[in-house]
Amino acid sequence: MKDRIKRIVKEERAFLIFLFVSMFLMAAGIIWVYHVKVLNAPKVYSDGFGYFAYLPAILYGDFQFDFVQNLEHPLKLIQVDGGVVNKYPVGVAIMESPFFFAAHILSLLRDALTGSATATGYSNLYQYFVLFGGVVYWAAGTVLLYRLMVRYLDLSRKTACITCILITYGTNLFHYASYDAGFSHVYSYAVLNLFLYYLCWYEERDKTEKNTPLHTCVFGILAGVIFLIRNVNIIFVLTYILYGVRDWSSLKERAVTVLKPARVLPIVGAGIITILPQMFYWHAATGHWFLYSYGSNESFFWLKPEMINFLFSVRKGLFFWSPILFVSMAGIVYAYKNRSKLYTGSVLFLILILYISAAWWCWYYGGSYGQRVVVDFMCIFAVGMAALLDGPCRKRRPLRVMVYGYCGLCVVWNCICTLAYWYHVIPSDGTTWEHIRSIIR
Repeated sequence: MKDRIKRIVKEERAFLIFLFVSMFLMAAGIIWVYHVKVLNAPKVYSDGFGYFAYLPAILYGDFQFDFVQNLEHPLKLIQVDGGVVNKYPVGVAIMESPFFFAAHILSLLRDALTGSATATGYSNLYQYFVLFGGVVYWAAGTVLLYRLMVRYLDLSRKTACITCILITYGTNLFHYASYDAGFSHVYSYAVLNLFLYYLCWYEERDKTEKNTPLHTCVFGILAGVIFLIRNVNIIFVLTYILYGVRDWSSLKERAVTVLKPARVLPIVGAGIITILPQMFYWHAATGHWFLYSYGSNESFFWLKPEMINFLFSVRKGLFFWSPILFVSMAGIVYAYKNRSKLYTGSVLFLILILYISAAWWCWYYGGSYGQRVVVDFMCIFAVGMAALLDGPCRKRRPLRVMVYGYCGLCVVWNCICTLAYWYHVIPSDGTTWEHIRSIIR
């Protein structure tokens, strides 16, 4: 065992250094923002509080959320058919719960020893633990992404490590794993990475030994968790449905495989059981097992998606704020010829989720740094980027110098913009060219 650990540390030294240094920087950033400089307070706020609110509700036994009146952050309940609900799904609270209850135990111990009253479910310790939990989920998701690329996509360790570095520091992923770890995105990032990794593990294992129904149930559990964190991300199951599909012939073969009762029944059954917490809450609040919790005022404009603004605008354009993702798109195009078994499902999911996200009534997604919803499926961009770095960039030195130089500039740009956002030089919404010029000056 000791020798195995030494071997892993030796082989993965670069990646482990990146991982632990990044975790330290994220944790330090949280402390800097919320304790030293107090650039934002409270720590769990806005959408983050909507997700979080289920946890103190457990302590108070109050899922009508009347207790919120005694806290420093408001929670707007949404009127729907049958009653009022917290519009945010319960998945993030489930993911946060280990850190929340660890904070609660420590708060109870402190109160017992000091006579204080900090076990409120929302004091500083709870909020810090939840944010630090986001760092842990980023680390877990990034390890899974790295292992996916090395073990199942046949990419070199060097390429996989560089890709993880570029995706973390060249996009808003770092921000949503630290400053805004209370939002849903880093949790989706971790679970979607786990789904891809498990998919590859399951399908490779199926070639040599028969998977059991228990192994198959895991897909239902993961799909259920994906739905509970952010409902629309459920279409990520396309990566499972279309695994290995390259043409019509392979599509027919895959359809026969995924429609087998031995696969369908365990997945559907496990998925339904997994989403029961959400169904129970909706039913208790409204009498309905399923509903659209965002109400009539928040909907999709399917025929008028703000695709140009969503992708390119200075306000929240994906490629404006994360221009490094142009490299990912070039990699996705390059990888078409030698499509991996994940390619068809991943690309179809990417097309659909970008369209759906741009069709949302609030295509800019309120106060946020960059296009925050894209953090959820950053794994798709990472795999595309890795394909380019491990393919033409490795073979052609001039192209490698150009691409890495461009990526370096993008990382610098993102780090500058991240700090500008943290220090409120860039507003949480409504960014204009004047704000950008104020950064450059």
